[in-house]
Amino acid sequence: MAANNDRTYIIPSLLKSAYQACIKIHRDKYDDLPVPDVDLQSCCESIYRIIRLTTESGNFDSFGDRRFMYDKVQNYAYDESLKNICEKAASFGHIDCLMLAREIGVPWSDSDERGQSACTQAAGSGNLECLIYAHENGSDWDERTCSDAAMNGSLACLKYAHEQGCPWDVSTCRNAVTMGDLNCLRYARENGCPWEEETICARAAFSGRLECLKYLHESGCPWDRSTCYAAAKNGYLYCLIYAHRNRCPWDKRTCTAAASGGFLECLRYAHENGCPWDDETCYEAAINGHLACLQYAEENGCPNLMLRMNW
Repeated sequence: MAANNDRTYIIPSLLKSAYQACIKIHRDKYDDLPVPDVDLQSCCESIYRIIRLTTESGNFDSFGDRRFMYDKVQNYAYDESLKNICEKAASFGHIDCLMLAREIGVPWSDSDERGQSACTQAAGSGNLECLIYAHENGSDWDERTCSDAAMNGSLACLKYAHEQGCPWDVSTCRNAVTMGDLNCLRYARENGCPWEEETICARAAFSGRLECLKYLHESGCPWDRSTCYAAAKNGYLYCLIYAHRNRCPWDKRTCTAAASGGFLECLRYAHENGCPWDDETCYEAAINGHLACLQYAEENGCPNLMLRMNW
């Protein structure tokens, strides 16, 4: 097949090719030198394997169409190393591997088969260049793409995906809150992304994301007793203080949660500010080995059923 002389192809860098050809001891010596790092990942190894197998089989045609290289190799040497190459490259941010893989005929993997498309892998790793290339060249995307971008805190990827029509759902705001990325949360909400009104404030408190909790509350997101409970459960005192000072309700579960985790400051704050408690507070402190919480509760009048029962 005649070559297309007007077409420019991506080729592996000479540095990476030389590094890949070395045995491990030589690579280790190179790594110890004050020289540029070589990021050799599984996607690189897979592409070198395709090139090597094509050459060894005698099927390599320097004037041929490289788009058939992958198909030729599959006929006699298909294994796990040749699967999901594009998706791996997108995950590692290897735009050169991604482009070369597509040029030698490597297909996009079915997202249902692998779980994540190249677009989602790129977004989840914060690799905007790979995300753009993958989307423009046929990789599919779905709600997980925006969700994973938010989980990674990649506002650029989230913006690109949304502006190009990628769908999103409540998991985008959920992941932004979980990771404490206020920029992603604000962008998503201001552009119409839904959130879970019943649970998202509690999630922010449980994760200790005070700035996100403030934003949620100031944006009119409702909260309930579970928010204070969640803050106390993981010992996030500042989230607990903020919620209480802004009239978030609490109940005895807040003290119980603080005692269960051994978070004395949360327990003290809750009690000194009128949060109710009962014998569950002492019980949880005792069975979880939190003596300071147990002593504080007992000294401040918290009922202790275990004492009455002579445990």
